[in-house]
Amino acid sequence: AGRIRRARDEQRSFEMAFGGYSVTVGRGNYFHQSFPIVLHGILDSSFLKLGAKLKVRNAAIGGIPSFPYGWCLPNFLGTSADVVSWDYSMNEAGGVAQGLEAYIRHAMYLKQYAPHSHNDP
Repeated sequence: AGRIRRARDEQRSFEMAFGGYSVTVGRGNYFHQSFPIVLHGILDSSFLKLGAKLKVRNAAIGGIPSFPYGWCLPNFLGTSADVVSWDYSMNEAGGVAQGLEAYIRHAMYLKQYAPHSHNDP
């Protein structure tokens, strides 16, 4: 809620960036049927009622695991995401979590996503 309020107060869009595999990309469906775009359709009117605009970025590729994808997050997700989502279940070899951990650590350094020290719940 704090990030939505901050985006509204700063008069900028609240941005959600999605990375991941074929499911997030929407393989077998049209782009407008992919999870991030459907989520935008569901949440958009609620954000408008709160006085905030919602922007969703689907940067999922398919077939790319957390490593090396996680080292290039600004290139894929941009640097202004308030929320970052990663569908990691399909291509992580042997269920090893090190790549996911690195992905999360790199996401925390994105400009908006990084923890803020001033009243950020």
